[in-house]
Amino acid sequence: MKNIQKGLGALLASAILSTSAFAAEREFKVLPVFTDGNWCGQTEVAVVMGSTNFDNNLKTGVNYGVELSFDCPVFTLPGDHILRQQLSLSRYDKNNFEVTVIEMNPYYFFRLSKDLLLGVGPGIAGVHGDPEGGKDNWSFAYQAGAGLKYYMNNFLVGADLRWQWTDEKDYGSGTKEDLDNMRVLLKAGYRF
Repeated sequence: MKNIQKGLGALLASAILSTSAFAAEREFKVLPVFTDGNWCGQTEVAVVMGSTNFDNNLKTGVNYGVELSFDCPVFTLPGDHILRQQLSLSRYDKNNFEVTVIEMNPYYFFRLSKDLLLGVGPGIAGVHGDPEGGKDNWSFAYQAGAGLKYYMNNFLVGADLRWQWTDEKDYGSGTKEDLDNMRVLLKAGYRF
């Protein structure tokens, strides 16, 4: 875990140092979706697949889903600083326990090169746990993540590392437990 944190720290430091090299002429705007006639959401759609590692007794398993991403309609930052909203729907199904996650992750992206971006940000989610023969429940979750995106014209590939912390709920065992987890996700998609 410490190696991952050191690696993320090094990536973040290099991103901060490199952003000035790629600065562009852009100004801060509030609600550009309404106030900027040139605003374009640069919508992206991607399939995601990866691994979910729960902190409780659930086994590590495959997570798959879809992600919709677009430039932030609330703020535009000066220079070449990018805020993007990432909306995801994903699913885990292993050992008779299904977990469905609907999440929103606003990421701040640093441009590492012309086609490579590093994003970091918080997030919120609704997490639905559904054990076979148990009691299904929705939980609120908050999260943090970091990810890389590489663009080849309008195609993109990427990877995300996300930590998620949920409320405790009773799923039919008589005791409350959380669905805290760490996910590693790969993505492939298209920018419209």
